[in-house]
Amino acid sequence: MRFLLLVLVLVGFTLASEELTLDLGLKKRKKTLVEIKEFRQALSELLKDEYREIAPGIKVKKDCRVERGVASWYGGRFHGRKTANGEMYDLFKFTAASRTLPLGTYVLVRNEENGRVVTVRINDRGPYVDGRIIDLSQAAAYKLGMMLNGVAMVQVIPLRCLAPDSLTRYYDSIILDIANTY
Repeated sequence: MRFLLLVLVLVGFTLASEELTLDLGLKKRKKTLVEIKEFRQALSELLKDEYREIAPGIKVKKDCRVERGVASWYGGRFHGRKTANGEMYDLFKFTAASRTLPLGTYVLVRNEENGRVVTVRINDRGPYVDGRIIDLSQAAAYKLGMMLNGVAMVQVIPLRCLAPDSLTRYYDSIILDIANTY
């Protein structure tokens, strides 16, 4: 991808010269200023940032939906019960319940109050309390630092939406967390 962008930029600089001739095998002709201007516009559209920053160091694709709202956690009394996808709930695993996200989706949950993040796998439906967007396992809530309050304002970001540099920044944490979802 970077190589392609570099080639496009170099071609753009080359086309900026009015003396450039383009050999298409048929005949040589000089580029007009209008053609050069159109090419520069097309190039700038290609190079436009296709990500938006939602938090310091976290960029997501512009067309992805990031949820922001209140998270809660559920623990002991549900431990060992069946979840919506058929597996047993384990309060020591990094899993979560969501009303809207597909089962099996991996999401990065960021606590807006302290900046901590955890990667969880959606394996259940809920929360069933109005105003909440995600129910986290006890282990995930502990990692986010929300055990005492029981709730926290969070951002829920599907991993497929993260920009490459954001994935790189949180790579080690994401890998370790995913390993702890089963």
